This record gives sequence, structure tokens and C-alpha cells, in this order.
Amino acid sequence: MIIKSKKVKEPFESLYKLNIGQSLDEYETEEAMNVILNEQNEQKRISLLTMLLNGIMIKGPSINEISGLLNASFSLDNQLKKTKKKIALPKNEKLVGVASSGKKGIKTINITSTACFVAAACGANIAKACSHSTSSKTGSTDFLDICGIDLNLPLKEKEKILNKYHISFFSIEETTPKFAKVYGGVFYAPHAMSFGLAGLSFPVYIDSLAYGLSHPNVKLSAEVLKKFGVKNALIYSCTLDGVHFLDELLPIGYANLIRIKNSNVEKNISADIQDALSINKYFNITDLEEKENKINNVLESLKILKGEGNESQIDAICINASIFLLLADKVSSLEEGFKVAKNIIHTNKVWTNFLKVVDLYGGDSKKLEKMVDEYKRNM
Repeated sequence: MIIKSKKVKEPFESLYKLNIGQSLDEYETEEAMNVILNEQNEQKRISLLTMLLNGIMIKGPSINEISGLLNASFSLDNQLKKTKKKIALPKNEKLVGVASSGKKGIKTINITSTACFVAAACGANIAKACSHSTSSKTGSTDFLDICGIDLNLPLKEKEKILNKYHISFFSIEETTPKFAKVYGGVFYAPHAMSFGLAGLSFPVYIDSLAYGLSHPNVKLSAEVLKKFGVKNALIYSCTLDGVHFLDELLPIGYANLIRIKNSNVEKNISADIQDALSINKYFNITDLEEKENKINNVLESLKILKGEGNESQIDAICINASIFLLLADKVSSLEEGFKVAKNIIHTNKVWTNFLKVVDLYGGDSKKLEKMVDEYKRNM
């Protein structure tokens, strides 16, 4: 005789199911996540959150599970129901949102943030989603903080700067402050929400999304983003060894890319990067490794913006800039975008525009120039 017990309360029912390899539907995942996010005991909340997200990841996440997690997370700040501000741009110009999952398998200098400035100098309009680092020396917000860039600038001022220098910045933590308070600083590897969280956190309307994912399953990410209304995007990841994935592209290694075009998810492309693009065969990953402290980690990236990086560093920055140029319709292929970016990074335009943006965002470009020069002298 089977004794039927009363239904176990969430999140424990979901945890029991995950423990034996069963999948959750969207509703029960959302319900479990809601209970966890509203748990007042911090230690208990973190433990339950870790069990739920890692349990889903170990089993293998589904679109319904990820959707439930994101629905609950964004509901704390009513993010999905908010009307996003549309920034005025010249006719036929597109705003490319750039976001990354973070928690990459190889820790590097700031590649994506640096590539944004290169793409902007080429005329692509960039909205960069920024957050503090958890597992790396410097996340995008840390990078901008050290540069003196104030993310709290009023939207009207950001709009003016974007129209003149083609770049703007938006804090994920400021967009979803209640969620950030109960979530931040916990995870050091990609989890179930990494397939869409950062890419859906823009407070402004974007025409296309460039989404770097530290995981090989870019197709799952594309399906999640499409479900949440993203109509145009390129999702990409890269690995050198099949285990450690980056939310950027490198000049060597195996890349996974997939595009959403007019709400249609296209065929997943997996390819050797050097076979796909005309790139120098020489590359040294150590040239991109994190430096010994936060300041030097940022200054190494700024040295590249000044046109004084080595070939490995420049190639890495330009490959990622090519993604943004493609989505902005400034080039017709990644290979063309790579060449355009390489041509401009050897001019003074990228560095000059960067310094002007620093000043307009409340920073001190002269102080920053001195820091870069001193860093180079001490190398």
C-alpha cells in the first residue's frame, strides 16, 4: 500500500525532483525561485539558491526552467513589465546592446569593454551592460570605475554622449537593484540563469544584442532570449580545450556562434577561428592573462586602446569588436569587421575618443593618461 503524503512546500519539492534527475516545469521553477529570493535568512537563501541553480545545471537546464528562474528574478524589480526608453539615433542607425554572462573559464584582462570602444570608434552605436566582477579581477563596472566613468550619469547625458561618440553604459545592478541585493557575489561558474540574465537586463531598447556566454550551449541561450522577446542577436562562446569557455572570442580556439535574425534562430556554427578568419597563426594566451592587481589589469587594456598592445592582444580585441560592427550593420561579415577594427586601432582615434568619453562621464582623462604612461615605464 502506497501512502500519499501532502505536497511538500517549495523550494524543497523542486530540489527533491532535481535530486533524482527530473525536470521542472516553468511554473514550479518560478515558484521555487520566488520562495528562495524572499528568504530573509541570508545563509539559508544562498544555500537554497545554490542548490536550485546548480541542480538544474547538473541535470541539464531546459528553456522552461530557465524561464521560470528569470521570471522570478526580474519580478523583484518589475523589470519585464517596464517600458524601455528608446534612445533617439540618426535614421537607419542601430543600437547594439553588449552583455556577457561572466564567470569565464580563463581569467583575462577586460576584452569586451575594450572592444566596445574600438567598435564605437568605427561608428557602431554601443550600449554596454555592466556589472561588478565575482570571479575575475575586474568586471566591466570595475573597469569603468577605475577609468573614472560614472555609471549614474542621467540618461539624457548618456544619450548625448552616445550620439556623439557612439557608446553608453548601463549598470545591471542599478537596473535590478532588489535582485542584485539577494543574488550578487555568489556564483563563480556559469549557472542556469547565465543563458539570458545579463542580456535581458538593459533599461533601454536595443535593436540587436551581442551576448557572450561562458558555456558551449549557445543554442539554448538563443532560444531563451527569443522567448523573452529578443528579435536580433548573436550569441557566442570560445574554448581552447573544450572545458574552459570564455564569453568572448579569441584569435585561436573553437568558437560556437548562433544568430537570432528577425526572431528566427539560425543554424548553430561551430568552427576553428583561425580557419574562419584571416588571423595571424601566432597567438600567446599569456598576453591576455589577468594582471597582479585590479589597477594593472585595467591599465593593460587601456594600453591596447592606445594602440600599443601586442599582436595577440590587438587581435583578441578586434575579433570581438567585429561582432558589434556586424550587428550594427557597419560590415557584412566578421572577417570584414576584424579588418576594419584592426585598421582603426592603429590610429589615434580610439584613444582620443575614449579620453573624451571619460571626461564626459565625469572622469579625469589627464590623470588616466599619466597612469597609463607610468604603467608602461614600469613594465
